Amino acid sequence: MRTPSIITLALAALSVQAADYLRDIKPVLKARCYACHGALKQKAGLRVDSAANLRKGAKGEDVLSIGKPAESELLARLTAADIDERMPPEGAPLKPAEIAAIREWIAVGAPIPANETAEADPREHWAFQVPQLVKLPGDAGNVIDVLLEDQRSARGFKAQPIAERTIRLRRLYLDLIGLPPTRAQLTDTRPWEVIVDELLKSPHHGERWARHWMDIWRYTDWYGLGAQLRNSQKHIWHWRDWIVESLNDDKGYDRMIQEMLAADELAPTDLKALRATGFLARNYYLFNRTTWLDATIEHTGKAFVGLTINCAKCHDHKYDPITHEDYYRFRAIFEPHQVRLDPLPGVTDFEKGGLPRVFDNHLDITTRLHLRGDPKTPDTNRVMRAGVPAVLGSFAPEIQPVKLPAYAFAPAGRDYVKRDRLATAKAAVATAKQELAKAKQLAANAPPEKPKPQTEPKPKPPAPAPKFSVHDDFSKRNDQLWEVVGKGWKFEKGAALQTTATRETERLALRQKLPRDFELTCRYTHTGGSTFRSVTFRFDVSADRKYANYVYTSAHPPGPKLHVAYTRGGTSTYPPDGLVAQPIVIGKPYTLRLAVRDRLVNVWLNDKFQIAYTLPDRKPDGRLELSGFDATVAFDDIKIKSLPDDVKLANSKNAAPEVKPATSLEISEAKLAAAEAKVAALEAMFAAERARGNEAAFKLAEQRAARAEAISLKAEGEYELKAFAKDGKKVTAARAKIANGAKKLAAVEQGKGSFMPLRAAKKALETPAHNEGQYPTVYPATSTGRRTALARWMTSPKNPLTARVAVNHVWLRHFGEPLVETVDDFGLRAKPPVQQLLLDHLAADFMANGWSFRRLHRLIVTSRTFQLSSSTAGADAKTLAADASNQFYWRMNPRRMEAQVVRDSLLQLAGTLDTQLGGPSLNPGDAVRRRSLYFKHSRDQQDKLLKMFNDADHLQCYRRTESIVPQQALALSNSKLAIDMAGQIAGKIEGDDFVGATFELLLGRQPDAAERRECETALTELEKAATAAKKANPAQRARRGLVLALLNHNDFVSVR
Repeated sequence: MRTPSIITLALAALSVQAADYLRDIKPVLKARCYACHGALKQKAGLRVDSAANLRKGAKGEDVLSIGKPAESELLARLTAADIDERMPPEGAPLKPAEIAAIREWIAVGAPIPANETAEADPREHWAFQVPQLVKLPGDAGNVIDVLLEDQRSARGFKAQPIAERTIRLRRLYLDLIGLPPTRAQLTDTRPWEVIVDELLKSPHHGERWARHWMDIWRYTDWYGLGAQLRNSQKHIWHWRDWIVESLNDDKGYDRMIQEMLAADELAPTDLKALRATGFLARNYYLFNRTTWLDATIEHTGKAFVGLTINCAKCHDHKYDPITHEDYYRFRAIFEPHQVRLDPLPGVTDFEKGGLPRVFDNHLDITTRLHLRGDPKTPDTNRVMRAGVPAVLGSFAPEIQPVKLPAYAFAPAGRDYVKRDRLATAKAAVATAKQELAKAKQLAANAPPEKPKPQTEPKPKPPAPAPKFSVHDDFSKRNDQLWEVVGKGWKFEKGAALQTTATRETERLALRQKLPRDFELTCRYTHTGGSTFRSVTFRFDVSADRKYANYVYTSAHPPGPKLHVAYTRGGTSTYPPDGLVAQPIVIGKPYTLRLAVRDRLVNVWLNDKFQIAYTLPDRKPDGRLELSGFDATVAFDDIKIKSLPDDVKLANSKNAAPEVKPATSLEISEAKLAAAEAKVAALEAMFAAERARGNEAAFKLAEQRAARAEAISLKAEGEYELKAFAKDGKKVTAARAKIANGAKKLAAVEQGKGSFMPLRAAKKALETPAHNEGQYPTVYPATSTGRRTALARWMTSPKNPLTARVAVNHVWLRHFGEPLVETVDDFGLRAKPPVQQLLLDHLAADFMANGWSFRRLHRLIVTSRTFQLSSSTAGADAKTLAADASNQFYWRMNPRRMEAQVVRDSLLQLAGTLDTQLGGPSLNPGDAVRRRSLYFKHSRDQQDKLLKMFNDADHLQCYRRTESIVPQQALALSNSKLAIDMAGQIAGKIEGDDFVGATFELLLGRQPDAAERRECETALTELEKAATAAKKANPAQRARRGLVLALLNHNDFVSVR
């Protein structure tokens, strides 16, 4: 009788432990171990996705030691102290409670739960299967309606009726062209399909849908600091125009992808197609190549195939069958590419115009796997070959190098480049001649100088200057002595403390004017900082701070130093002869002594003489400033006094050259000489290029071109020396040009001359330390072909993802909700959508019909489903209760207008929209009347109104967010744009029924009786108020007020 009891208890215990396994152990193994020991991969032969597989062990070797957890190899690896032995290798170790659960499970026999299933083969994932067409009878009707109605009927769901025609027309216009219909268009009685085709062929359709794709493809204009380009590319708007034109031309999406990824290989001489590579050029980032490529990899994967390849940068993807190696093979596709600006016909100044495009520059560069994703620890034992994720690699085409025409790799040889450069140079000659003529005329008309008398009376000796003396021990703040600029200053512990390490203009500025000759002694300590950690003593500082002389000490680790420098015209010059290396360290006190007589500067540090330097010039009446740059500093004591006449200073061996100012006539003459020399140099260069192939003729032409180039360089330097005599940096550069020109002339005299081919393109800098002159003027004649292979893999009819991802994005923007919720992730976490059959059919049909977006749009907007009412009024109770989220599309989803549509609608309704297509990006502003698509959009520039209405995030925006916040209503009530447009809208509406006409124009419908009554009362009250306030035209003001009110109506900012 006891035996059954024992069995029952044992079975009960097993049941409890089995439940614990499913609840406490399996989720941990799934989250931490499946990536390496699951269905796709079994490292060491171990698979842990079921209890049965765990019991099989690793390559047949037991890892559990059932009933003996102390001997378990699995537990030993999970609890190992050695990080190289511990599992899992990535991330934190398992928690004690998780390990305890596994130990207990092993101790009781590691029972296998009933009906447990192992992980499915990831290759069988629904989104990794090629989509198939649904076979329907020829007269079945619109496939969207057929498939959705089948599902609704099977569930007993009833669809809402078709929406009112005016509502549908407003929906259609906003959907296809992003602009509301006029009142005349709202009464259009032509067949629906005719109106649809007209809108799809409108140039505004390309603008509307370009903005959608610009969200997905992360369009952003360039940004940087000053003239320094840091991210994206100047003139990237060419890519935006390519998107608009491609959509208007109904270019196949497959070709669009191919051009965005590899137009430089597929169409190397087609300037229009090359614009598409702005998709890649947009990712440019000056400061870190890995960051640049990481963004390229992540958003190429997400945008085109819906794969989060980026999640495999540091380890195998935790959820998807994408390995760590896959990530770096994908990176190898992009490793050789760089970015440059190519010349465009009629443009020779890259600041004014140029074509941003990519090209393969480093053909032999290798890609290494970064251990744990850290570029500081590359795996030096192997080189990663370019390729796509292996799970979808069976149909990847072979990579074939591409030979390029000279047009592509030697842009200086293009006919229009030579023609434009020569025309620009000749125009400069004509301008210089005109300026010289004017200068000669002015010189001829100038009054003659008065002759100096033979003997001049001796001037009276100047009165002795008052002795200057300042001493501050900084025991307390002294606002009478110093102007304190910035919020980071504190006066405590007997010191003036700059407590914030900033590059802004925090400073102590002496209120008294310095004597021309002075001596300064200051005790101070570098207390910290971020990068440069400099303490600066400026003198002769002008009121606009664009002129100064200064001495600074820097604790910047690569090269701590003491340096004499100067600023002219806002540009700082750091002369090498003014620098002395010094081991400046944080926390050590220093005493700096500075003596200045006229242009001569002597500097001592800790009582040791360091340097003598002669400044190029000095201006009177400047101020003295103390500051830290990227540094925190403690100033302990400062003494400033007049420099006694008897103090002797050391003379500098390398004085900054003093430049005598030239007359306007001399400058004009030098400018003409430089312009004429430039024309001669270009003509000689082009003649030499034509002579290539004839050795004797080329040798002679080469020497002529070299001589002309040297003369041009020298003449350019001589002009700049005269024209920019007060700009120290430009003077230094001008002298270098003169010296270089002379050196080249000497080489020509010895028969060793050579000329620099024309630099017709401008390569983006690879690091901040580079300059354009370091790069060759001719680029590789071969491209790797890697990106072409990638593009063909993506657009292969065997690729199961590309069309699905695109169709899902299009569906989202027509219906407000996607078929697959994770629009940028079709990996294993993406569950099969409710409407998978519909998605797959649309994707297969898309590919089968030339990847035509126009056809896809037409299919969607001519469906009955698209035209259904969005209202739930009168809805079938069962349908509403069972499908409140509208997964079976028994009604249209109401949705909010995007930011651009809100603003563009205001302009369109007011009749002020400028419908010009394309062109350079515009600075945002209320006065601009172009479509919002053309506003600059970057980290530094974004229109305030657009931002208020959830504009696209420039970093990532696969799906816009929707919000309703009070500031939106304020923007549509109080902004200058809204008020101005409301007045113009009110002025355009004609007829006796102002209320009805306004509702129809703004909201696409007529008011109901209550609304009409309220609005008519409001108009009367508003007019009375305006009359009482003696406002001009009170009736019109009242109408404007009503328009403003309706612009804030939910029906205006909604697409119903």
